[in-house]
Amino acid sequence: MTPELSAVVVSHRSSAEAACCVASLAEAFLRETIRGEILLVDCGSGPEEQARLAATPADRRLLLVENRGYAGGVNAGLAAARGAKLLVCNADVVFAPGCVRILAAALEDPAVGAAAPMAVWDEQGRLSLPPGFAPGLLRDLAQFWAGRWPGWDDRRFGRFARETLRLWRQGGRVPHLSGAVLAVRRDVFDRVGRFDERFPFEYEETEWEERVVKAGLELRFLSDARIRHLWARSASRNPETSARRAASERLYRNRRYGRAGRALLERAARERQASPFRVEESEMPPLIPARAGAFLALSPNPSRIPFAGTDLTADFSLPPEIRDALAGRWFFTIFRAENGRPIETFAWERRA
Repeated sequence: MTPELSAVVVSHRSSAEAACCVASLAEAFLRETIRGEILLVDCGSGPEEQARLAATPADRRLLLVENRGYAGGVNAGLAAARGAKLLVCNADVVFAPGCVRILAAALEDPAVGAAAPMAVWDEQGRLSLPPGFAPGLLRDLAQFWAGRWPGWDDRRFGRFARETLRLWRQGGRVPHLSGAVLAVRRDVFDRVGRFDERFPFEYEETEWEERVVKAGLELRFLSDARIRHLWARSASRNPETSARRAASERLYRNRRYGRAGRALLERAARERQASPFRVEESEMPPLIPARAGAFLALSPNPSRIPFAGTDLTADFSLPPEIRDALAGRWFFTIFRAENGRPIETFAWERRA
């Protein structure tokens, strides 16, 4: 019997996360009475890692000899999938109850080209991850110019914070979706094409989403569909990640902005200003006390955009599973929920 929905899960050296992802999908299909299939694609992780995937309740396992990147893994899964509705997802996500059914229902609207759920970062579900962050030459430059004009930075942050809170609360149409999970009809892939495998790591979903929007279709963020995304955990254990990300970034900028635009961005990156915010170095991140009407934003970029966030209706400290995965300097911003205006920003870096 042909499934109504095919889920393509792409893994690379993330067998533990893939097992949890596949289990949550299998449970969702059963609980939500969805006639679905799960295709687990491993991108050249090696025999030991691939052997660990044998115990997962996937309907099919596609074990690729080479690491074709996320784009190649998705494309391999799509070639074998049979459903008219598709979920393409990273291995490091877990689906909450009701999520798959909500995503599938969104695809009934022919105006929707792709839909994505709201993602939380921690086990308790308090830290929400950003819906997406659309690139653009001026937006990309602003990321490197952070600190030059503090007033402008605060206004830019405020606009982004207001829109992020609105999307977290009610969802809606967006210019870009985070690619951790995308729900797509097969006819959309037929219309705009599949992921471009020339992007070895990241930017593949961004470039594909731009084709979807160019075709006149909508990208929709669904705040009532939830996943947990173990963001940056599996990528951090792969030594080639940085080089692959840099190659994708260079390719994307060449295509989107041309060689002159790419050169401008690379120069801005070299001339990046020192952060204007105070830095706290300690073994443990600070406890953020409760504050009525305020939110906390957490970002690795001194622009503070994009950010993971939580309301401050109660005291907040980073959960151990997040704290232990963080590297480098992170920026904490307390801001007013009503208007996004920053109240206080500081940086925290783990003491060596």
